[in-house]
Amino acid sequence: MNNPTAMLQDLAYDYLKKAIRDGELEENKIYSLSAVSKMLDMSKTPVRDALQMLSREDLIEILPSRGFRLKYFSEQDVTELYQLRCAIEGYCCHTIAVRYSGDHKYELIDKLRNNLLIQKQAVKDHASAEDFLPLDIEFHNIIYSCVNNNRFNETINLNRDRSMNFTLNSLKSNGIIERSYNEHKLIYDAIIDSDPLKAYTAMLNHLKTPYKRNLEQFKKS
Repeated sequence: MNNPTAMLQDLAYDYLKKAIRDGELEENKIYSLSAVSKMLDMSKTPVRDALQMLSREDLIEILPSRGFRLKYFSEQDVTELYQLRCAIEGYCCHTIAVRYSGDHKYELIDKLRNNLLIQKQAVKDHASAEDFLPLDIEFHNIIYSCVNNNRFNETINLNRDRSMNFTLNSLKSNGIIERSYNEHKLIYDAIIDSDPLKAYTAMLNHLKTPYKRNLEQFKKS
């Protein structure tokens, strides 16, 4: 038998997590448990449980008797995320290039190629950062799916949720969408060339772009 409270907790969790991903929650603003419960038309218990889950994922900070707010994303967090992605996605690019060198029918190559075709059209159509972001995420998802490692998936997805606002703001910078596409193409070309080291290096160079822009944002603020 389904647990109604657990189902409501999941609904509240999904709603709040989507709001975080979409940048709907403002930084440094305190949100009350009562207000969120009222908005979702449910009691405080499932919402409180959902907030506890988000707190464990390091996405929010619970303030006793006050409510909650987005977890502050520090300069150190930005650096650690960059290093983490370099380690995981650099390794995955190396792996894909090795596999493609031994099997030119490797299925992930078609997925990357199709994704890049859509990215190219998005650049041509002057797509917004909001429209390009899912294509960017899909490209990187394809890259690290090559190893079928659940720990990789969980780690990347969790940290992506925490840094979504930074990624979106980076894509809004002038010329960054086209630059991202071109860097993705360099990664793809290195894989097609069956050059693992070149693919690894291309990914690290690509990840350096948003990292530098995010650090610039901290200096300005």
